[in-house]
Amino acid sequence: MVNTIKALTRWKAVLLIALFSRIILFIFSLIVNHSLNSSLFDLWIHWDGPHYIDLAKFGYQPNGDTSLFIVFYPLYPFLIKLLSLLGLSFSLAAILIPTVFSIIASVLLYELTRLDFNKKTALLAVWFLNIFPTSLFLQGSYTESMFLTFSLLAVYLFRKQQPYLSGLSGLLSSVTRINGVLLLPLFVFETKTLRQLLITVILTPIGFGIYLLINYLTFHNFFYFTIPLRDHWFKELTFPWVGLSNLVHSVPPIQDPNFYIYASEIVGLIFILIMTLMVLLKVRISYGYYMFLNLLLFTSTSFILSTPRYALILFPIYIALGRIANKYILAVISVLFISLLLLATYVYTQGRWVS
Repeated sequence: MVNTIKALTRWKAVLLIALFSRIILFIFSLIVNHSLNSSLFDLWIHWDGPHYIDLAKFGYQPNGDTSLFIVFYPLYPFLIKLLSLLGLSFSLAAILIPTVFSIIASVLLYELTRLDFNKKTALLAVWFLNIFPTSLFLQGSYTESMFLTFSLLAVYLFRKQQPYLSGLSGLLSSVTRINGVLLLPLFVFETKTLRQLLITVILTPIGFGIYLLINYLTFHNFFYFTIPLRDHWFKELTFPWVGLSNLVHSVPPIQDPNFYIYASEIVGLIFILIMTLMVLLKVRISYGYYMFLNLLLFTSTSFILSTPRYALILFPIYIALGRIANKYILAVISVLFISLLLLATYVYTQGRWVS
């Protein structure tokens, strides 16, 4: 009980930021959609969300349109299914899970940042995570908050020299998104002993191995997911300069309604590149390499899409922003982020494409 009180006291500001941000966005979505009687499920479960719910209900299917859902990793739908067995509706579970994980991720970001920097920097990092322009996906029916939680926990535990727990967290991250595998080079840079490194490096990619096994058991092909990615989502592995060239040449005229989508992809990539340099110079070299590898992953596809949302999972961004000392710059960034976040929330909850 005493330890719980101490933890809550330590995290009071973090919890307030995280809870207040999530609640405000839920309320805002109801207000701007002109009805306080609107269902949060209708407003916050869009695009990939219904597919995750279908996976929770029916599992991976080898035939029909639902076979395309093999591109989605299994942990999130598994947790939705688990909560449904406990009596929650699938829709409630689909929103509750990311929302709860977003709060845990905020706490973990604070603790990880405190390993290197002071309380002010750590709180600013939490602040920028929760007002990031695409942070609406921390509570929408997506996996961003889950991945952030497990990746942050894996790095934190590794730096605290707890390789088994770090490896287990890494495993959970890589069964949530492929980006979990990119933690491995970070572990190499942060390693203190060979034993510590081997344990974590062996455990972390097992999550991705589980996903490949699901591919094999369902389609008799470990890499079947690459087929619907190519044929349905027009994404296949290629050199970054090919993906970047395709993106630049696909930008429509400014009067085209889709212009902002392609423009946001380019702005997002430039932003990640700038933040990668900031992380390398002002935060931690291992985190910078992690950023760079994710940037390579985002661009090594024939069809670059959802970069602003993908940027959300890059935790070093928030630590770098937290290191900014000038209060006027902090204020400008905060106003810009909040404005973009509210706009993105309005667009998303109307069922339109954001990222």
